[in-house]
Amino acid sequence: MSYSREEVKAITDKILNMAKADGVEVEFQGGERSATRYANSSITANLIEHDQQVQITVYYGQKSASTVTHQFDDASLTTAIDEAQALARRKPDNPEAMPLVKPPQTYVPVEAVMDRTVDFGPAERAAMVKQSLDLCEKKGVVGAGYIPKLHWTQATANSEGLFSYFRFAEASFILTCRTPDGTGSGWAGQTGLKDVSQIDPVAITETAADKALKSQKPRAIEPGDYTVILESRPAARFLSLLLSSMDARAAEEGRSFMSGPERGSTKVGQKLFGDNVTIRSVINDPTLRQSPVGEDGLAAQDVTWVEKGVVKNLYYSRYWGQKQGKPATGTNPGQSVVMDGGTMSVEEMIKSTKRGLLVSFFWYMRPVEAMSILYTGMTRDGLFLIENGEVTTPVQNFRWNESPVVGLNNITALGPAQPMHTGEAYDQPGTAMIPAMRIEDFTMTSVSPAV
Repeated sequence: MSYSREEVKAITDKILNMAKADGVEVEFQGGERSATRYANSSITANLIEHDQQVQITVYYGQKSASTVTHQFDDASLTTAIDEAQALARRKPDNPEAMPLVKPPQTYVPVEAVMDRTVDFGPAERAAMVKQSLDLCEKKGVVGAGYIPKLHWTQATANSEGLFSYFRFAEASFILTCRTPDGTGSGWAGQTGLKDVSQIDPVAITETAADKALKSQKPRAIEPGDYTVILESRPAARFLSLLLSSMDARAAEEGRSFMSGPERGSTKVGQKLFGDNVTIRSVINDPTLRQSPVGEDGLAAQDVTWVEKGVVKNLYYSRYWGQKQGKPATGTNPGQSVVMDGGTMSVEEMIKSTKRGLLVSFFWYMRPVEAMSILYTGMTRDGLFLIENGEVTTPVQNFRWNESPVVGLNNITALGPAQPMHTGEAYDQPGTAMIPAMRIEDFTMTSVSPAV
């Protein structure tokens, strides 16, 4: 199911003509969510959902309220509009209410729909599952995988005449392999790809299966500070901890690591990380889907957040930007980022490491201390000891305590950036290009006895 620009505009125009208020905003979403799941080496579910919805927001001065409906007939729209209007009239004034975004907005042209990804259906996913399961059987492991696809349209329209439209398609392949006795586990995957042909189910399965087999009978070693090689998935999760601190309002109100020493000041312009840390939002990345439409329909833009370790920008919402006399950023780093990579493969990092740990996965990351961005988490699905340039033995999992403020200062090697979501879920938002990274003095605090 797809929606053309003309179809969506007809729907939003209809609602704008029906609603009577000082201001009206309509956010449209619709399309296909589908996925294939497999576990215990067999397909367990083929999921497909065709959905559509509009969120209708009406404004009376500084009062506003929203309702959502999935039905676009006149009666359903009238009910939704009436509910929003009644709610808005009862609401207190919102002192942070912003006027509707006005046109024109110049949106970056983004090519985010490839036919082969749109057509990636149950048959194509089943073929990938068979490739994966055949290899799992050959290697003697049990596979549990998830292959989601999203073909989605989103649009924003308002009574000032603004209209934005964006359609995209993306797919992912995520796999965990375990040994039949449950003592070995390995993870591998690729996420958030515009081009489904870039997914290699055989290579993913090889990696996950080999990790599962090699992670059996782990050895217990002492907690402490280790050189760690984070593959792209744990590296993406670790980087995400920093992205949440890039909000200008929290920094200027003295509530985040990015707060400066004086009231209202920030650390923009300061060198806080290593020379090899550059983090950007790039609207038309060739690999990732990244929306050209920002907050409330603002045009998103390329933004450099950190360049060679120096903080260049923070995220300004519309309200906070106006209050501080600065333009709204439009692009939120939590939506999608690219971290510049290097040229070293994980294998080359291992060869040049005297003693350290190869990390496949981070799990259950939770905050410890907000101002220093100190978090705790656990390793999972394959943790291996490196000695004198070789992986020598699996080791028991650890709980770790670390901050990206420290970790991103201790990077000694980077691999090529790989497509990998930064969030816990493999879904929008959070698409990213993240390199594997070698970090010195990463603090493992205690053994976590799980696979």
